[in-house]
Amino acid sequence: MLRIFVIILLLLKYYILYLSSKLGLHKTSKQKLIRKFFEDAGGAFIKFGQMLSLRVDVLPKDYAIELISLFDNVKPFSYRDVEEIFLQELGTTPDKIFSDFQKVPFASASFGQVHAAKLENDHIVAVKVLRPDIEDKVAADFLIIDILAFVGDLFFKIEALPWKEFAAEFKRWTKQELDYHIEAERTEQMGKNLQDSSSIVIPKVYRHLSTRRVLVEDYIEGYPLSRVLLGLKDGRLTAKKLLSFGIDIKKTPRILTIELLRQFFFDGIFHADPHPGNILLLQKDKIALIDFGIVGNSIVYNKASFVHSIKGWADMDFKKATYHFANFVGDDLKNMVGSALPASVSQEKIDAFIRILADHFSESVRKIVEGNRKNLEVMKKDYTVVFLEIVKAAQKYRIKIPKEMVIFIRTLSIVGYLAKELDYEFKLTDETNKFFTLYPEHIILKEWDQFSPYKRIGHERAIENLNSWLSYLVEVDIELYRLVKQHIKQYNL
Repeated sequence: MLRIFVIILLLLKYYILYLSSKLGLHKTSKQKLIRKFFEDAGGAFIKFGQMLSLRVDVLPKDYAIELISLFDNVKPFSYRDVEEIFLQELGTTPDKIFSDFQKVPFASASFGQVHAAKLENDHIVAVKVLRPDIEDKVAADFLIIDILAFVGDLFFKIEALPWKEFAAEFKRWTKQELDYHIEAERTEQMGKNLQDSSSIVIPKVYRHLSTRRVLVEDYIEGYPLSRVLLGLKDGRLTAKKLLSFGIDIKKTPRILTIELLRQFFFDGIFHADPHPGNILLLQKDKIALIDFGIVGNSIVYNKASFVHSIKGWADMDFKKATYHFANFVGDDLKNMVGSALPASVSQEKIDAFIRILADHFSESVRKIVEGNRKNLEVMKKDYTVVFLEIVKAAQKYRIKIPKEMVIFIRTLSIVGYLAKELDYEFKLTDETNKFFTLYPEHIILKEWDQFSPYKRIGHERAIENLNSWLSYLVEVDIELYRLVKQHIKQYNL
């Protein structure tokens, strides 16, 4: 209850500061006021602000850039608290475990902080310690964020998605980051998958020293991308200066894009939180990925459809992309149509009907993509919001987007956003095509399944669903209604 009272007071404080700045009583930008609010609120609000910084569809670009500093500017907690957590988790204090333990953390994040330490053999490790009482604080923050999201949907609607859904997505991610056991397992799995990589480095985990609230892993010397972005923003860094450090900043987003696609298509698990604080730039065009509290999994069905669809988007071949997209996400539609038609109708005719719908959908997609091309180039919109616009246009076709696909597209869009900050000429479609040059479709699909046939439901139930769909189409898209009606009338439905 106290936490809620504190947040209310902070909201009032910063609203008063905002009004006074509007009246000219002091000079403070709205962007800085929002960043300071998140910093003072702490807890889950820091994480929420970080998430907002990567969504130019939710906030204007100047706000998003200001919030990037939240990745690298969180007040640490005391060493006394660190000792108390060690006593609770490991039964002793850090100085009894490590030959050297730096009491001042070298990094402090929303849910924990990181100390440098040495093992008995003088090997340097990074020790992550979860913030004290963070679980209780986050639970209270969730309630407040839900209330703020409700108010936002009433008075401050955003184009991409409702604030309520944005808050729900945030809570799903956050809950996974409060248990270092989960992160340790995922880090080890990613390390095994990438042990032969020439460009990606994953830290080794020391499980015998790690618990739910303490995580010990190898220390990796590198430049946090969050600090690099701030340096580029304020002029302390330039691409030329980074080259003198052995870092080609233009190669970074390209390596990340190829690696993300490779993880998704070949490893079955991918880093789903590639924000600037989780990426370290190393010399010789290497990148270290850290913090695996949030990962995504590959899809487990109709993989061929998904691969062909992604390749179609990369080629800007909307007919190919939407046909395979429909095959991938259109199970409900195929089940309904296939079951409503007589059993004597062949699978080929059902597929032909799906292709007719896909062709119709491809024209809508073409208009959305072409209409947003300039917005993507100047970062007025990011890839996520364009994808959401396509999903919204696809709803009339009775499709269901698998969560694995949503997570993957979200992650890819974060990389796309960071890429534009590092290299204005970056194009996600070009890099995706480079991936398919390295890994052609037939190589990716070598061990994967092909299209799955539709599953029949009751004929009468299918006809009822079909009629309900047609009634819906009459209201939302009369052209699509006529297209569907013309095709099924030959079967006297």
